[in-house]
Amino acid sequence: MTQLPDIRTGEDADVLRERQNAVLGSGGHVWHVISVLAELGIADLLADGPVPITELAAATETDASALRRVLRCAAAVGIFTELEDSRFALSPLAEGLVSTRVGGLRPMVRFHNMDFVRKSYARILHSVRTGEPAFDQVFGMPFHEYLEHDEELARFYAGFLTHFSKRLADRFVGRLGLDRFDRIADLGAGTGHFLARMLVDRPPARGWLFDQPNALDTAVKVLAEHGVAERVTVVAGDLFTGELPAGCDLYTLKSVLHRLSDERAGTVLRRIREAMGGPGGTVIVIDQIVPPLDEWDHAKAIDIDTLVLYGGKERTLAEWTELFDEAGFVLQGKPEARGWAHLEIKPAW
Repeated sequence: MTQLPDIRTGEDADVLRERQNAVLGSGGHVWHVISVLAELGIADLLADGPVPITELAAATETDASALRRVLRCAAAVGIFTELEDSRFALSPLAEGLVSTRVGGLRPMVRFHNMDFVRKSYARILHSVRTGEPAFDQVFGMPFHEYLEHDEELARFYAGFLTHFSKRLADRFVGRLGLDRFDRIADLGAGTGHFLARMLVDRPPARGWLFDQPNALDTAVKVLAEHGVAERVTVVAGDLFTGELPAGCDLYTLKSVLHRLSDERAGTVLRRIREAMGGPGGTVIVIDQIVPPLDEWDHAKAIDIDTLVLYGGKERTLAEWTELFDEAGFVLQGKPEARGWAHLEIKPAW
């Protein structure tokens, strides 16, 4: 049997200690540094090339010495690059913070720096002990209800979801085989970008946009901008109590079920099954699949958001299959077992 080296002693021990310092001892420092640099838009200022720290400070109305120290910390872990003459530049990692880059992560970083997220994560132990969202304990109500009382947060959250809705539309709309469908209902549709893109891709189809009232004003504008508003019926309602669009041949749930517990997600799926009214309908769930064991995937980090903020969960392929089965659906095909995926299901009549 091969004996593994003991990384606790010798040269490898030094590497381990450095990793421990960076990940365990300094992870919190690095997060705060990333947050403030994203808020200041430093990556955008460096998008065209290296810039002296004095110019960065002037552009962001910050203290040059303090900003240099913060950027130096970020550069030490590969986020930005420190050059000679007190200049800084983008690194491959920092490219992800540029606002104009496809797939940019600045909105996500800013989201996690929002006051409601930080306060909820401060109570993460409550979620770990009870399995319940810390957000509810901190703010006295579920997240979706809180949005109705905070207009500024609701606007930011709508913009945050729009960013990812556009990314998911770019990635998935062309893969869904929409030529099979003429009546498309997007449930929990948010600002309407995904439905609009589907209808642009499938000109003969009619659409139904279903979501809470606070999302609909923006959605109507988005549908009009895409030239599909006349083909869409906009319906205000709640997935658990509202009357869902009936008789559609496609229902889509984009980034919806991961915010729900298994019990609540199953309730939504059963309500859709009833709304179909027959065996011919299809549901397409666009959500993340958690890979097994120690394999890294962003879904494992987002899973903590769903735990702390919403009381939902990211799911493995086996967990998705079980959820669908218990709600009376059968998963079609063999989706990839990790990352964002579209899961097509049909009712098991």
